[in-house]
Amino acid sequence: MNTRVIAVADNKGGVGKTTTAAVLADGLARMCRKYKNGANVLVVDLDPQGNQADMFGVRADVQAEELCVGNVLLEPENVGLLQDNIISVDRAEEGLPRPNLYLLPASRNLEDVTQDLVIMTTMRTARRSGFDLDTILADALAPLLDHFDFIIIDCPPKLDTLKRAVYNFADEVIVPVKTDHVSLVGARQHTDDLYNLQQENPRKFKARVSLVIPTMLPARQVLAMQVVERMKSFYGRDLVSEPVPESVYVKEAPAAGGKTLFEYAPASAPARVYASIVERVFNG
Repeated sequence: MNTRVIAVADNKGGVGKTTTAAVLADGLARMCRKYKNGANVLVVDLDPQGNQADMFGVRADVQAEELCVGNVLLEPENVGLLQDNIISVDRAEEGLPRPNLYLLPASRNLEDVTQDLVIMTTMRTARRSGFDLDTILADALAPLLDHFDFIIIDCPPKLDTLKRAVYNFADEVIVPVKTDHVSLVGARQHTDDLYNLQQENPRKFKARVSLVIPTMLPARQVLAMQVVERMKSFYGRDLVSEPVPESVYVKEAPAAGGKTLFEYAPASAPARVYASIVERVFNG
């Protein structure tokens, strides 16, 4: 199986990373059900706030079972533990069928785990055992490559400890950028960080920016569209998608019992734009 690992990342907060990761995963799962005989899609949440559980309405299940990607990172060779921390977000009994969509959630525990991982890198025993923080995600999640067609990684604004590990494991990076000047500056900083890693070791850090998504485009668009044009100048026109319009539907969907945008408002303007983005990503 040729699994595609896609990180949704940006150095700036509040630009739509969590929404984009969830909508993209849901949309790809739908495409897989239609065209790939139900191939599976996994969301990996690396934000300690754990909001991907809210996006799919499974927060109670995650908390009840104390699931967290951090558990997996501390024991990267424990395949059983990895399986135990993945949850299906299928809610067919509630009229929300997602039979091929899964989540490896995050919790506040991830903050403690990342501190422990830093300590482990300085320990002589860890160095002798071959422990490498740069490859911790690839080491821990490698068994999933035989079971999922797409793995979507939702990254927090400050990856810090796991930044190098994400860009080692991911094949592609999708960058949501809010259509304002400050957000564009943050996106450029993110791209510079990724480029510097590639310059350091292109074989180890193989992730490349595959798509830039302008988000939260306001109805009065003059200044915002100027920002979009600057995005196209910086990244290249082919790399920048159609802007996602600002809409209450995006915020209302998870609040409406953990529905995805495609479930809550499939005919809305942002859903239509995201559908075209999903198709573009699916077709590679």
